[in-house]
Amino acid sequence: MSARVILALAVETDDQLIWDRLRMLQPEMFSAGAIQIKFAYFGAEGALATRPCITTHWATDADDLAELMDKGRAGCVCGCYVQVGDILEQALQESRQGSLQAVVIVGDRFHGDLDHAVAIAKQLRAAGTRVFVFQQASGRPTERAFEILAEVTGGACILFNPHIDRVAERLPEMLKAVSHFATGGMAALEARGNESADLLLEQMNTADQSKLM
Repeated sequence: MSARVILALAVETDDQLIWDRLRMLQPEMFSAGAIQIKFAYFGAEGALATRPCITTHWATDADDLAELMDKGRAGCVCGCYVQVGDILEQALQESRQGSLQAVVIVGDRFHGDLDHAVAIAKQLRAAGTRVFVFQQASGRPTERAFEILAEVTGGACILFNPHIDRVAERLPEMLKAVSHFATGGMAALEARGNESADLLLEQMNTADQSKLM
């Protein structure tokens, strides 16, 4: 059975660079083995002037996901209505329909009720889903919020700056490492033995130990 991962884009700014980077790098996620990926993004305003979290069908290869991302880019409305809690709620619904190994969020700011998001994150962890956040540097409050969500689920939070960091070299390995975890668990990360896998393992093990205390 294929592993399942949600890849979510939660950027406040209309950042074409991030869209382009993700589209270029997402094939790395399919290189780990049998995996299905659902893309999540924020679309046009709804009836209540909110920005709905839109999720695609499950993509089974890089070409399929690239096409979904192109359509998402055309319909995306980035801005202050990016609610991370909405992504987690969607993930929780998916976990109830079938095993969901990971949620990957690429974001720059946390908006919404952190306590509510944490409550959902705890339910995700109970369902066996871990959250991995790749955060564009935007201040300590957002960083701490993402760290908490990652820790609660036993995942990891990694900071990067796409404009000055060598993200084209770091992010592919990070995405690949998450996919290896999704398809083979912690043992698959340990077997990779590279810097990206080790960084994720360090945070995941720390989170697991904190849960036991």
